[in-house]
Amino acid sequence: MKKILILITAVFLFGCNEKTYTVEDFKNNKELLDEYRKKCENGEIDGDSLNCQNSHKAIISKNRVGNASWN
Repeated sequence: MKKILILITAVFLFGCNEKTYTVEDFKNNKELLDEYRKKCENGEIDGDSLNCQNSHKAIISKNRVGNASWN
């Protein structure tokens, strides 16, 4: 009985996790990036979450490329 309870708890905890997006996912989808930046900034999602970190990295990466001098 304990094993079944542990299994059900594990499935519930791991099954409810939000999809994790990569930095590339955010760089390639501005709407997704904007959505997650808003969620991260207003506290809807923990700022230490991987999605918040990756969305922040995507912004930094885009700014570096956008500000690069190719001369």
